[in-house]
Amino acid sequence: MPLQMLMMRSAHLLKYQTISLLERFDMNMGQAAILFILSRYGNLTQRQLSGRAGITPPSMNVALRKMEEKGLVKKEPDPNDQRKTRIHLTDTGRSRIEDLKQLFRKTEEIMLQDFREEEKLLLRRFLMQIEENVMESKELKDMDLSEVLRRLHPEKNF
Repeated sequence: MPLQMLMMRSAHLLKYQTISLLERFDMNMGQAAILFILSRYGNLTQRQLSGRAGITPPSMNVALRKMEEKGLVKKEPDPNDQRKTRIHLTDTGRSRIEDLKQLFRKTEEIMLQDFREEEKLLLRRFLMQIEENVMESKELKDMDLSEVLRRLHPEKNF
């Protein structure tokens, strides 16, 4: 079987498993990504968050509204520019990140069972290099990941 097909099959299996596990927390992958981005970069404007997540501003509005209702994030005016809104993690949001990290560690253990530590490091490096190579290819040269996802799934709002 060609390498591309093996990788796509693995990606589909991992996506299914991840979606199933996130349902336990009443979350989707976009919402989990938002939490991780806020955890890493701190309080961002909605525009900054949309850019980092690769989600369109209208879709970000919907996601943030749902996440606010769940008590995961809160919006506050930017103290330096009242026209901007900053998104903050709540204590519940920070706690959920810890739950998600544990969930992803467990999934990664299953996925990489019987791999040696150096093989895990190599796999990570190889996958990052594959992504870089594909993004630099002639077909994708002038696109970012969100554009690729929009073209791949035009029915969804990324």
